[in-house]
Amino acid sequence: MKTICLAATAALCVTAVSANAADQDKPIEVIVYPILVQAPVFGASIDLPAVPGGGGSGGSSGEAGEQTGSTDVSLNTLYMAGVSVRANRWFAEARGQLADLSASHTTPRVTLDTKARFFTVRGGVTLVGGFSATAGVRRLWGELDASLTLPSLNNKVLEGRADKALYDPLVGVDWRGRAGKFIFEGNFQGGGFGVGTDADVTGEFDVNWRFTPHTDLRLGYGFFYYKITSDPIAIGSFTRTLVSSQTLNGPILGFGIVF
Repeated sequence: MKTICLAATAALCVTAVSANAADQDKPIEVIVYPILVQAPVFGASIDLPAVPGGGGSGGSSGEAGEQTGSTDVSLNTLYMAGVSVRANRWFAEARGQLADLSASHTTPRVTLDTKARFFTVRGGVTLVGGFSATAGVRRLWGELDASLTLPSLNNKVLEGRADKALYDPLVGVDWRGRAGKFIFEGNFQGGGFGVGTDADVTGEFDVNWRFTPHTDLRLGYGFFYYKITSDPIAIGSFTRTLVSSQTLNGPILGFGIVF
């Protein structure tokens, strides 16, 4: 009887361990998003420090006050693509984004053309209740051409150009839940910290409809804000530091292939 009890207990333990291992060892899911489009509302501003010769306040002796401009938007192109890899307790994803935008403002007269390329890699570990702690890195490459017309200097036009590639460390939180064929995801990330950009903040909420076992339709909304202080660049005949900030926010539509 003692031998039978020990054997039964051992069998129960083996069964429990096997069931737990099977639950923990779920297949890895890979989703490729060949189409991931965002229709953003774009905002941008440029900040030119005091320039000589115009009078005004805010600068040193013989300098004009600080000139700033905020722009309205004209979207030229925006495209994203990505891949996501998920296991039971962790995930990793990569996403590329291209955005070419132009904008202008009448008073003061500001024009702005930007070419921006972003590549983000991040991963996370599930902690509790669908929440994950995340970390990653974002590479930003941006080419910015800006001009500002100064009425205080007889409508003198100042032009500046910046071309930079930066790497931002990222930390954040991710949440994921599921109800039948619908998967809900949200995330928030902050980065830059002066290592790359001055500030780098993103957030996104998505609803994914798994309408077949191997296809996903993603609907969501996201925002992305970053601020860059450039190295000293030539603005007209002066060398100054150019501060630029941009915001991309709007609805997201994507189609995913599930493996």
